Amino acid sequence: MKICLLSEYFYPDNMGSTGTVLSNLCRYLKDNYQDVDIDVITSKNLYRGGECCIPKEDWNGIRITRINCPPTKQESTVKRLLYGILFTKLAFWKLLFRTKYDIVFVVTNPPMLAEAAWWTKLFKHTPFVYLIHDLHPDVPVRLGSLPADGLIAGLSRLIQNKWLHAADRVVVLGRCMKKYLGKAYHLPESRIEVITNWSDPDTVTPTDTNTKFRKENTLDGFVILYAGNLGKFQNFDDLLDAASTLSKIHPDITFAFVGEGAKKDYIRTRAEEMKLDNIRMFTHVPPEDLGDLLCSADVSIISLEPGMEGLGVPSKMYNILASGRPIVALLSKDSEVAMVLDEAKCGIQVDHGNPSALVDAFSRLYEDETLRSDMGKNARSIFLEKYILPKIAEQYHETFLSILKANDNIA
Repeated sequence: MKICLLSEYFYPDNMGSTGTVLSNLCRYLKDNYQDVDIDVITSKNLYRGGECCIPKEDWNGIRITRINCPPTKQESTVKRLLYGILFTKLAFWKLLFRTKYDIVFVVTNPPMLAEAAWWTKLFKHTPFVYLIHDLHPDVPVRLGSLPADGLIAGLSRLIQNKWLHAADRVVVLGRCMKKYLGKAYHLPESRIEVITNWSDPDTVTPTDTNTKFRKENTLDGFVILYAGNLGKFQNFDDLLDAASTLSKIHPDITFAFVGEGAKKDYIRTRAEEMKLDNIRMFTHVPPEDLGDLLCSADVSIISLEPGMEGLGVPSKMYNILASGRPIVALLSKDSEVAMVLDEAKCGIQVDHGNPSALVDAFSRLYEDETLRSDMGKNARSIFLEKYILPKIAEQYHETFLSILKANDNIA
């Protein structure tokens, strides 16, 4: 099967972006399935800045064509839109004048890129698989950055509906997303595949908490870790309120916030105003130190913005599961994360707006070493059972095969 992937980011991007995930997936499919042939149309841009200057290359059998286009990751909404449209048009132009592919595999980065797959299907009858990482305009509408009843949101929904119903298969990252697409866009369940993200069991391996990160930063005692984006739409007030209470009950607990984002200064300022000496702030660690960082925690935190269930699944969950640490998840019971924690007994879900429940969850795990250990073991066990690349790649391969069979492209 000859597949063409469309994505703004791809190898050698290695900073944990969509490009990293897709690069690893394509590499595994190419190396382990003899019937898979992969081309990639991408940009020269790297997720955290800079460029890959090779316009065309062969990455051990994966042919990569790079489009010279400004990055869509811009502060200006107008620039994001214009550069996304430009990249989409150039990607379609590349597809139009190539030999026909069996499948176009397109992602939501940039959000309008599915338009290139839609036009390719119209002109060349090429089926496409549509992988949803972030659903637009639903995400900005839910976050309040785009008026729900405005013209832009209305038109965007109509276009998104067109892409979803034209796709031969829509891949989502969680069961909550599948439910949402059925309800909001009336997409039949048979057209939706739930295929999660994953982590590398060799890159993130459970160790004791005597880590390099702790030693270098003089972190002692019980550590509760939040590692990831400190975004402007995320709720950190519940965590800070819980930290305030815990500073009096369990003064040897430290909250470590590792990452960057619009709310980093807000967290630091509010912690100073509240006189919280149990809050520590750190910048991102290099990718090769991720496992060491995660194993520095006694408990890890996952947070999803209120109302965002069904629109995304935090990919950090799979790295935390791999690290063998219990999770406290600040999000809705309807989210994929909450379902996994409940099914695997590897963490505790807490609703937003309930700092006292957060305090109770952290206190339980602090006081009960056996519970912590059991949840950590359960986390690693469910990770190895479900969330490693060989199992995920097999699901993608089966999805691609089913589309080819449905289109009579193979015997």
